Amino acid sequence: MTGSGEPPDDAADGRRRAAGAARTVAGLARACHPGPAAAVTALVTALVAVAGWGPAGTALTALAVLTGQLSVGWCNDAVDAARDAAAGRTAKPIVAGLVSARTVRVAAFAALAACVPLSLACGVVAGATHLLAVAAAWVYNVWLKGTAASWAPYAAGFGAVPVFVTAGTPGDALPAWWAVLAAALLGCAAHLANVLPDIETDVATGVRGWPQRLGPARVRVLLPLPLLGASALLVAAPPGPAGPVRWLALAGVAACAAAGLLLGRRVPVAPFAAAIAAAGIDVLLLAATPGVVTAG
Repeated sequence: MTGSGEPPDDAADGRRRAAGAARTVAGLARACHPGPAAAVTALVTALVAVAGWGPAGTALTALAVLTGQLSVGWCNDAVDAARDAAAGRTAKPIVAGLVSARTVRVAAFAALAACVPLSLACGVVAGATHLLAVAAAWVYNVWLKGTAASWAPYAAGFGAVPVFVTAGTPGDALPAWWAVLAAALLGCAAHLANVLPDIETDVATGVRGWPQRLGPARVRVLLPLPLLGASALLVAAPPGPAGPVRWLALAGVAACAAAGLLLGRRVPVAPFAAAIAAAGIDVLLLAATPGVVTAG
């Protein structure tokens, strides 16, 4: 054994350092909001693959979007650390003591620094569009989250997706107006669904964004509307007859919206899960409709 005046045992010290590093990695993994980060990365990557970016472009997009989402998630938890602690949100890794707010903040800026060259490597227009979407998310985290305009960064970020996708296709085609509007509506739905479970604690800690001002009951009723509106645009607006596939997709989104509405009170994550499922159906709808993504 090591005496009180002797240096600590090297093996024990190594184990403590390894355990601390493991806690930090686990904390960072949880603080990045892994569910939304993975979902957004997968959806955008699927869209560029369908649009014909090719394997290299698709892989580059996945890395650019992933680093952007990591930066946004870590920024969110770092900015909200004091508020989360005041609300007793022990599920948050910073509050739980797994990782420090400073470490999460450093990780956010590191991911943002990696996102810039990865995004620009996708093309100047596509890269600038993606960076503007990431910037909108950061503005939400540090400013607009507590204002009535909290929906705007979500609408801008999601609405930028069709612009990003089409900018990387041959000929730099512009997205159709209805594709941009549908994506922006999905962004508004994602905002409502993401905030819904935390509205009461947000209000208690002084957050007064758009959903908090509406209240949980109104948000649950409102949430299906942008989901259905986005899907209706993707079904009815593309040229040519809608066909059974588009109508089936709309029915699927309606089912997701209904499930989120009915289960929202008992299962707090149900509305967000329903919004992600609806967005996934819309991605499949885009894939099944020739020319939707690259329409001018």
